[in-house]
Amino acid sequence: MMRTFIQKRRNRLNVLSLVWLVAVFSSGTSLALENGEFTGLVRGVSQNPVAKVQVYIYDNENIRRPADYISPPTDTSGEFKITLPPGHYWVVARLRQGEQKFGPLFPGDKHSGSPLEIDVMPGEQVEEEFVIADLKETSQLSVKHDTSFIKVEGVLQTKEGEPVENGYVFANRQSAAKKIPDYVGEWTDKSGKFTLFLPEGTYFFAMATTFPPGSETVPSQKITIETNTPNNKIVIQK
Repeated sequence: MMRTFIQKRRNRLNVLSLVWLVAVFSSGTSLALENGEFTGLVRGVSQNPVAKVQVYIYDNENIRRPADYISPPTDTSGEFKITLPPGHYWVVARLRQGEQKFGPLFPGDKHSGSPLEIDVMPGEQVEEEFVIADLKETSQLSVKHDTSFIKVEGVLQTKEGEPVENGYVFANRQSAAKKIPDYVGEWTDKSGKFTLFLPEGTYFFAMATTFPPGSETVPSQKITIETNTPNNKIVIQK
């Protein structure tokens, strides 16, 4: 009788152990399936793929801090892939010259602009494409040598009248902020002087010291540029 009882108990324990193992493996499988995959392609302004770019992923809109996730660098075809938990994310692509992983961009660094918002769903793949540019490349997107373009010169200053070094001027057709401005000058030197080439028209000007300009930097200085306007020289203050 005692032997039968013990045998039944052992059998019961074996069954419970089997159920527990099935539950563990099932749980592990379901956890793996809960992740999603974020893939994409990074190009330059010439539309060629860019290697060694990393995609920075944040769980909120504050992207001026260490990222929650960073993708492996893009390969020679400009492609990246990263596994992420389900959620809503803000993502940007960056190619930095230095070792820093966050903070302001400097001359030579490249950026995809304002953060892109994505939703990662369990077991699904999200695909996006980024275009990155540095300040010099962005300013070259306009054909400056077109005879219809007007040379605009000026200086970037602080409110106290001091020249701004390592800043740039940008001009948009509309006053609303954009990921990449319509027209951009190059980084200023110690004199704060800039040169910008624009078609005739009315623009909203602003200056920034990081590229691309943050969403808080809204161009508000409205200036009309005309061919017959003598000395299109303007002062942009921070």
